[in-house]
Amino acid sequence: MDNVEELIATFPMFIGLVVATFLLNTGRGLQAVMLGEECLNFLKSNELKKKTCFQFTMVINKLMFKAACMASSYTSAERYAKELLDMYHASGDTIERGKITLILGKIYQSQNEFEKAKQYYQKAIDVTECTADKQTKAKCYFAMGHLSYSRSEYHKAKKYFENALAITVSYGDRIREATIYGNLGTVVQSLGEYDKAEKYYKKALEIRKKTGDRKGEAADYGNLGTLFHSLAECEKAKEYTEKALAIRKEIGDRKGEAADYGNLGTLFHSLGEYEKAKEYTEKALAIRKEIGDRKGEAAGYGNLGTMFQSLGEYEKAKEYTEKALPIRKEIGNREGEAADYGNLGTLFHSLGEYQKAKEYTEKALAIRKEIGDRKGEAAGYGNLGTLFHSLAEYQKAKEYTEKALAIRKEIGDREGEAADYGNLGTLFHSLGEYEKAKEYTEKALAIKMEIGDRKGEAAGYGNLGTLFHSLGEYQKAKEYTEKALAIRKEIGDRKGEAADYGNLGTLFHSLAEYEKAKEYTEKALAIKKEIGNREGEAAGYGNLGTLFQSLGEYEKAKENTERALAIRKEIGDREGEAADYGNLGTLFHSLAEYEKAKEYTEKALVIRKEIGDREGEAADYGNLGTLFHSLGEYEKAKEYTERALAIRKEIGDRKGEAADYGNLGTLFHSLAEYEKAKEYTEKALAIRKEIGDREGEAADYGNLGALFHSLGECEKAKEYTEKALGIRKEIGDRQGEAADYGNLGSLFHSLGELDKAEVHLSKALSICKAIGHNMNEFKTLCGLTVLKLAQSNFQEAFSYLLGTIEKFEKLRHFVKDNDYFKISLLEKHGAFPYEILSEFLFVSGNPEDSLYVEELRRARALADLMTAQYSAKQPQFSGDPQSALFCIHDIIKREANCTFVYLSVDDEDVRIWVLKTSGQILFRRKKGNDSDSFGNADSLPNPKELFAESFRHFAIPPTENYEDRSLNDEPVLKLSGDVKRSPPSHDETEYMKTCLRLFHKIIIAPVADILKEPEIIIVPDSCMYQVPFAALLDEGERYLSEKFRIRIVPSLTVLKVIQDSPSNYHSNTGALIVGEPEVREVIYKGNQMILDPLPGARKEAEMIGKMLGVIPLLGKDATKEAVLEQMKSVALIHFAAHGNPDRGEIALSPVSTTNNTPQEEEYLLTMADVSKVKLRAKLVVLSCCHSGCGEIKVEGVIGIARAFLGSGARSVLVARWALEDESTEQFMKCFYEHLFRGESASESLHEVRKWMRGNPKYSQVKKWATFMLIGDNVTLR
Repeated sequence: MDNVEELIATFPMFIGLVVATFLLNTGRGLQAVMLGEECLNFLKSNELKKKTCFQFTMVINKLMFKAACMASSYTSAERYAKELLDMYHASGDTIERGKITLILGKIYQSQNEFEKAKQYYQKAIDVTECTADKQTKAKCYFAMGHLSYSRSEYHKAKKYFENALAITVSYGDRIREATIYGNLGTVVQSLGEYDKAEKYYKKALEIRKKTGDRKGEAADYGNLGTLFHSLAECEKAKEYTEKALAIRKEIGDRKGEAADYGNLGTLFHSLGEYEKAKEYTEKALAIRKEIGDRKGEAAGYGNLGTMFQSLGEYEKAKEYTEKALPIRKEIGNREGEAADYGNLGTLFHSLGEYQKAKEYTEKALAIRKEIGDRKGEAAGYGNLGTLFHSLAEYQKAKEYTEKALAIRKEIGDREGEAADYGNLGTLFHSLGEYEKAKEYTEKALAIKMEIGDRKGEAAGYGNLGTLFHSLGEYQKAKEYTEKALAIRKEIGDRKGEAADYGNLGTLFHSLAEYEKAKEYTEKALAIKKEIGNREGEAAGYGNLGTLFQSLGEYEKAKENTERALAIRKEIGDREGEAADYGNLGTLFHSLAEYEKAKEYTEKALVIRKEIGDREGEAADYGNLGTLFHSLGEYEKAKEYTERALAIRKEIGDRKGEAADYGNLGTLFHSLAEYEKAKEYTEKALAIRKEIGDREGEAADYGNLGALFHSLGECEKAKEYTEKALGIRKEIGDRQGEAADYGNLGSLFHSLGELDKAEVHLSKALSICKAIGHNMNEFKTLCGLTVLKLAQSNFQEAFSYLLGTIEKFEKLRHFVKDNDYFKISLLEKHGAFPYEILSEFLFVSGNPEDSLYVEELRRARALADLMTAQYSAKQPQFSGDPQSALFCIHDIIKREANCTFVYLSVDDEDVRIWVLKTSGQILFRRKKGNDSDSFGNADSLPNPKELFAESFRHFAIPPTENYEDRSLNDEPVLKLSGDVKRSPPSHDETEYMKTCLRLFHKIIIAPVADILKEPEIIIVPDSCMYQVPFAALLDEGERYLSEKFRIRIVPSLTVLKVIQDSPSNYHSNTGALIVGEPEVREVIYKGNQMILDPLPGARKEAEMIGKMLGVIPLLGKDATKEAVLEQMKSVALIHFAAHGNPDRGEIALSPVSTTNNTPQEEEYLLTMADVSKVKLRAKLVVLSCCHSGCGEIKVEGVIGIARAFLGSGARSVLVARWALEDESTEQFMKCFYEHLFRGESASESLHEVRKWMRGNPKYSQVKKWATFMLIGDNVTLR
């Protein structure tokens, strides 16, 4: 009766349990828990027997435990589990107790409470040890293995899985046995035991095939795919992954299918087949999104992020990684979250944003430490190591890399251990500790070979190759790089193959085997372009740039470096961008384009400082030091080199430190502080010997040789140069070998041992020809020319000289149509051979041939530029004067009623040719200084210096109001109104008159008797552009311009190009008058400037506009856009504005759509802008700046005037020095009055000079002689 009553009393609870079980079985866990709680409350409210109550409570708790687990209500599940454990303990049910303990461990593991999980798994193992429940015991070991693996405790994981396997085999569960074999495979794969991994995967696969477990079979094929991927056996990897995919598609396993597509994506990524990689990764992502696999979706976004990072598409990489991260945070995937932070860290590292990189890497590391991910923790430390390496914080880099290494060794991660040894190798390489670098790189290589990591093995060989390259052991470098290349080709690693071709390219570059260097660099570039590796493509173009620079093909060098720069800017690679700016800086430095060299090097420096690249910063300071050394600004050179040295010492860069000591040595050598030079060079040498830098050691011996040569200690000079030569021959440095032979040649020359000098110079020439180094071949030919002249062997000297000129013409051809490069090449290298040949021909009785040669070096680049503007045929030139294809007689006969005076200046003499329009050519020679005029002949400068410097004083304005229209790069120009200057002293005035008399005596007096025509066209040498020819004084105190109209032409060829321009090319009507553009505050050459208003310029423009009936562009209306539009078709252009005479730039009014300070491109009219619109003006008047402080190149022609001629102007009127406001106004008024009466520009200039000389107010030379007319003698209608 009691039992019946008890049954009736519990009936409602039975119903509740049935319903709760139904809810559980239909996936409604939370409702099942709530109903279970009601059942418990019912039990408590009814007085049942203790045993019955206990049994029901156990059943209900078990149901609620399962339901809470299903609903992921882990707190509730933990509470029910603990109650169950107590009940099972009380009942003595060890089997159920073991099962619940195991499940509780899994709950803790899912919540990342790994220590608790470990404790409960161990408790479960302990409980099941004394039971016959082999299944639960095996599961406990399996769970412990899984936990240990997730914490990177690979050896422990292996032991637990082996225990689980032994138990499973004993009770014959083949499906679980296969699973454990698969897990053992992944564990031993992580330990680098690839053979064992393959064995375990295949055992698992065999069982799965026998048992018909298609899903498991697919998993095993997938595992074999990832294994062979790690082994770089990509074909096998692809085969197995595709097998896995086929099964998954067949059985409808969408999640597994997505995983296989993802694996194929990473496989093709490794192969450099980025398009396929993207396709498969996107397929995986699409499935994951479709089936709602949020974790997989995040993984897909992350994979796309790493792929785009490899391609150098950093913006896309960032976008996809940032898509992955919020999903991981949302679903609580801490491991994935850490991975995304880590990927963002490496991404910002690639972008040169080191602070952000550090921030994200540290976030990843913090999570990994928190969740106990030892493998990930090691990766985080490793990434911080490489980051601090890039920041040149080498001690921190070493510390973090060693932390990573310690963890990897502890957990048995052999692959990671090898990576850390490799990173330590590259770190010690950067520090110049080559022995340690070699030791660690070889350790890394040994592990990679041991574990069968073919891809890693190739990387190790490649690193050893670059190391031996740095050590100057080129043969070993080649051997190791070729080993790396062979492996990469074998395993299909296209990205690595490209890297090896690139390294072989740089190696052959160092060996001066330029053809091979080009071949390999182009192979690397082709692969990088094919696989879409933008970062690598940029590197390839950069390498080609430096290679072409070595070959003297400067236009190609610039073109390739600018391609590299464009890609780097596009993909956001700040570090690479800085490197390219630096390379452009060294390129322009080698061409003596010092302003541009400084501009680009400073751009590199700004980026390096901004991103925290200390090593790069030091390099840029060093480059600025050598640049200022070349400019003769020794104090600045010392300052910058010492800055570089301080950084290098601070960061521990021994190789760089040695380089800076060496640079200081050469600097003190130039300053003739020989003791200091020796001290610093020996410091450099000591470091180089200590670190094993053979290439640098040779350079230092060479520098010591040059130093002792300067000291006259020729025996020591010979000894050290021969030491340098010995090393260069030993390491295969052919370019350095040629340099040493050349130095020995010049040394023997100075010793008077001319035969030995010839032997050594001939050896240098032979090597230069063999390696194809055009610039050094040119320099060696120059040396042999001088040597043969010293031997009085004029026939051979002439032969070498022609060879020198032919080589120069080849170098000139390499720069193509680059005007800057043509000028720079002539400036730095070209003047010497033409001057020597011209002099040679002159003294040998061939003055007419000498004139031809003079013409070859005059304004060649300008003539080319003008020819291109006029779309005319380029004049052809040759080193042989007789083969010149233009005829001087044809040029001069077109000028009626005038005489050409052609001038050439050397260190002692002035040579004068007088060319008559009749075709007669007469010549004279005159000593370039005169002791009668100056008293002490010993104190006189040489003629070149005398002509260039004597009239610099004319740039100082008089006491009257003077408006400064120059545009210079001072940081700030104060709005100070009119400038007042002190008048010249009586002594200065007398000095000027003395110069004017002297120059007449030297230049005009020797030919005065044959100057009969009313106009003289002067073709001055480059040093003579400051000479006011119009003001030269004869013995009767008459100025030259009183007797002749005077015009300047840069060369006869330039005049011919103007004369040959199409008759309809230049405009006959229209005028553009520009006055006082409103510029104000702007950025100029990187500095903020405030430009003064120019009321005098406005007044001048208004006056001329009124005279011509033209509305001038004034103030805000004088914008760049308006000027460019109007200047296309007018016959006359007049600028009264701020201008830079050197750079050919005029400041106009900016049209700014922002509130920012206008940049150069918004307001600055450059000659590049002008040439794009093809100037058609007959006359350009530049009342915008003066050339008194301007740089005049070897071609002659002041910068701004040259630029307008080159852009198509027929003639240019320009001032040599500044003129005060009233004189400028009167000059222009008188000039335009004559011009618009129909007089020519030359006649108008002649008349205005005459009028000003006759007016006491303007009769001073500096008031009427400043302007010169360059180019054709035009007439305006």
